[in-house]
Amino acid sequence: MASLRSEHTNGVNGETHPTVKSLANLRFSDIPSAIDIPASTLDSEVEVSLEGLPDDPTELCTLLENEKAAKNFWVIIALAYAKQKQIDHAIDILNKGLTSVAHGATKEKLGLLGWVCWLLMLKSRQAPRVAPEGELYAEAKTKDHYLQLATSTLNEASRLNPAFPPLFLARGVLSLLRASLHPPRPVRPGTVDTSERVESLRQALKCFEESSKAFGGRNVMAILGRARTQYMLGRYAEALEGYQKVLMKMPGLTDPDPRIGIGCCLWHLGFKDQAKAAWERALALVRGSCNTISPLADRVCAL
Repeated sequence: MASLRSEHTNGVNGETHPTVKSLANLRFSDIPSAIDIPASTLDSEVEVSLEGLPDDPTELCTLLENEKAAKNFWVIIALAYAKQKQIDHAIDILNKGLTSVAHGATKEKLGLLGWVCWLLMLKSRQAPRVAPEGELYAEAKTKDHYLQLATSTLNEASRLNPAFPPLFLARGVLSLLRASLHPPRPVRPGTVDTSERVESLRQALKCFEESSKAFGGRNVMAILGRARTQYMLGRYAEALEGYQKVLMKMPGLTDPDPRIGIGCCLWHLGFKDQAKAAWERALALVRGSCNTISPLADRVCAL
């Protein structure tokens, strides 16, 4: 348990690491303010603003289709909509891109399907767990609804190439989200938990390990996913090691912030002072980077 006493790996290491500000808020940060789409008929380019996007992306999709735009243009425009929290438009654009991609372009289709899957999983996180009152379950867009769509999308991608490395991570996260729909249940001592929740978590572990191997141990999100899975399985010491490994590899990571996971593990292991220190460190970084406070970090620091 020597690692528990390390201030650096507990996320409370004094001064702000020089990479913290540069790595904070990375989500969608690589989306430019505008892109130039090659125009085949005019031997020129069409500039498209990604900040003043139209409410209806139909004309943009028509432009991409007519100019037989490469996959990356569909992805960039879709993610520009996602950046502005218009996830439904983003998914529609990617699906239209799939129908536009040339027959037999497997790698391009895999990339587009992967993005559709990730956005559907994001929709699942934002959706209600149960159908709103008065709405039929079959018609309700609940967490389970979006997870089923994500599963279908991932299955379609797997039929094209089941060994495509980016799919391993997506499968792991999808299994985690499935597991989160089921509360833990008590198990009699000496018996094996075969609940759907635990089976999904075991599948998640396998997928994250495959993802880590596929990327030579350099996939930080796979390490983070494995730590989260260990935590949900109640293996707090193993989860702590994973969160600490992520923090050492990317000390500036704040979205998601491994310090919150470190604090949760330390709390369950009985190191409550160190847990609060890790949470306070996470809170300080968020306050310093964007003046918005993580609700979880803010809540646990009040314990």
